[in-house]
Amino acid sequence: MLALGFVVAILGVAWNLKPLFSPTRQLARGDGRNADSYGFDLSSALVPKDKIVSSGLLRDGLPALVDPAVIRPDAVTRSFLVSNDKVVGLHIAGEPRAYPLRMLVWHEIVNDTVGGTPVVVTYHPLSEGLAVFDRRVEGSTLTFGVSGLLYQSNLLMYAQDVAATVVWSQLQGRAITGSGATLTLVPFALCRWSDWLAAHPDTTVLAPIAEEADKYGRDVYATYANTETLRFPVDPLPPAGLARKARIFAAPGPDGWTITPLSVAPTERRFEVVGPSGTAPAAGYYAYWFAWFATHPEAPGTIVNRSAASSPDRMPSGIPIAPAALPASANPEIAATRAATSEIHAAAPTSY
Repeated sequence: MLALGFVVAILGVAWNLKPLFSPTRQLARGDGRNADSYGFDLSSALVPKDKIVSSGLLRDGLPALVDPAVIRPDAVTRSFLVSNDKVVGLHIAGEPRAYPLRMLVWHEIVNDTVGGTPVVVTYHPLSEGLAVFDRRVEGSTLTFGVSGLLYQSNLLMYAQDVAATVVWSQLQGRAITGSGATLTLVPFALCRWSDWLAAHPDTTVLAPIAEEADKYGRDVYATYANTETLRFPVDPLPPAGLARKARIFAAPGPDGWTITPLSVAPTERRFEVVGPSGTAPAAGYYAYWFAWFATHPEAPGTIVNRSAASSPDRMPSGIPIAPAALPASANPEIAATRAATSEIHAAAPTSY
């Protein structure tokens, strides 16, 4: 725990200083302690305001990528990406693209356009939250950044190119201040680089940033991932039965969320966690169970056994949990919001 705190503190200092000396980035806001110091209007938050906390980093302390450079597979070096590394794969309008997790750890947000669709790829190691959204919201195409704030130990984003007072919850897929606008899920795959390349030999890959390349091989969250310890406040915690940091995939449907626990083979590292659907993109959220439950306490969904679509050689039987409906919302207003959000997510295409 002390080692993790030390690593987070060092990362915080390094990333907090960088924006101050860059002529191309606006001055980051926040004091690393008080959520009200970040310049966002939290007075009308749709979640309990006291559960929105500082991550210890300033706004934009981790630099989101915007319209990043990409490379072809023949330009990928082993110092950057090896066959067992995990990638997030998109395949939109015939255009495949891969985003290495080892890069996403250090940026958390990538604003891109794939197959003509403006997307934002998001990954948050503290919650293991992974989701891809369409950036078009209410007639505008947004560019997202890292707010420096957390809700239930999960990423809060903000739109950099509009009045930046609204924050968005990654695992709720909506603005939790302001109008409560929702984001549309884009299907993604989580798989090994070698598997994605075999399925999509014409893929492009997020290009490494030269001055950051030495960081991309570091797994600073390894100790955190291998314990049940949480770094930031989370309330409520899930009931007994499934480990807090069990990795799950939450898929939307007409009857609510379907929660599939994902197992890890004993020989695998954290970056080799088996994804929900192999190389076939699926719409939904990948996360630690505690983070999903805490951000959806009223209606987290129904837990089912591992999908039969799992690859038999790398996706074993999984965690045997009998189907069991979890509590529905007792708050009619929240239940209506959840129902509307589920309808939007259920309408997300299974492929582009």
